[in-house]
Amino acid sequence: MRHRGFGKGDEQLGFAMAAEVGEEVRKARERYGRTMLITNPPEHTRLRRAVSNAFTTRHVEELRPQIARRADELLAELAGRPGADFLEGLALPLPVNVISDLLGVPEENRGTFTAQVRRMMSLMEPDEGMDGFRAAMKAREELGDYFGELLEDKSARPGDDLLSRLATAPEDVRLTRDEMISTALLLFTAGFVTTTNLLGNAVHALFSRPDQEAALRADPGLVPSAVDEFLRFDSPVQIDLRAVLEETEFAGARMLPGQVVVTVIGAANHDPAIAERPDELDVTRNAPVHLSFASGVHFCLGAHLARVEAQVVLERLYSAAYPSLEPAGEPVRSAGLALRGFARLPVTLTRA
Repeated sequence: MRHRGFGKGDEQLGFAMAAEVGEEVRKARERYGRTMLITNPPEHTRLRRAVSNAFTTRHVEELRPQIARRADELLAELAGRPGADFLEGLALPLPVNVISDLLGVPEENRGTFTAQVRRMMSLMEPDEGMDGFRAAMKAREELGDYFGELLEDKSARPGDDLLSRLATAPEDVRLTRDEMISTALLLFTAGFVTTTNLLGNAVHALFSRPDQEAALRADPGLVPSAVDEFLRFDSPVQIDLRAVLEETEFAGARMLPGQVVVTVIGAANHDPAIAERPDELDVTRNAPVHLSFASGVHFCLGAHLARVEAQVVLERLYSAAYPSLEPAGEPVRSAGLALRGFARLPVTLTRA
């Protein structure tokens, strides 16, 4: 992830389908431009700089009380519905609303787009197939149209949000319209899908490990490092891709420009070289090491925001206010190789 011979590129989208999707990828790039997700410095640096202030540690910490209020409301509602889906009741709406608040997406539009976002995220899956790829591209077009209209509205009537700042930035540093749309799309989708998976994976992991749940309940101070242990143990993102930028000898293999390398984050996080007893969940593990936010210039921009959201939820979920959280039915894993989470996770939450 840090090697200069590897980076990002268009090859990563639809790479398993090669020539068949090449033209469709090219058309999408022409319409929406390139995002920081598939660019390299200096272009990546310019795109990331345009939004990085909204994700600084200080700014995210200022959001913590607001995140806590939303979490408290959702937890109270979840406790009133035994057998409810943890994802629909808490793990999805919390990060959707947090990233929407930050970007400035109106309340009435937030729930509408979650299904489209999930379809679009299948672009990350190496085994999605041609039909899935085309459905994802259609969803991307629809979302792109929406964010284009929203950015025009922000330009005319700016508010105190990230999209308004993008739309009204000084002309010499302002992104192009297509770059703003691509950036809005990226931040909105990345802002909740992986956090939803993180929360679901953490709760599911604790269901079969009562000793670990007991440890969290006994010592709330463990929560910050426990969040990183959940990220290590069952990462929301299992694979990441890198394009070969120049002919490179790496790990005994000769790699050529245009080839794509699949980095298996889930395996790296269970490497005995970085964690003792790597296949065991241990919420008392001190400063767990993992690659779930990637590394190098493409380290996840929203890493601290995801951590804070998870900390806020887990601090409350395993507090005296909610003495019991139990499975209430068979969980259903989401399909896919790149993104790991649940489609459904029924629970019963008991309030004190």
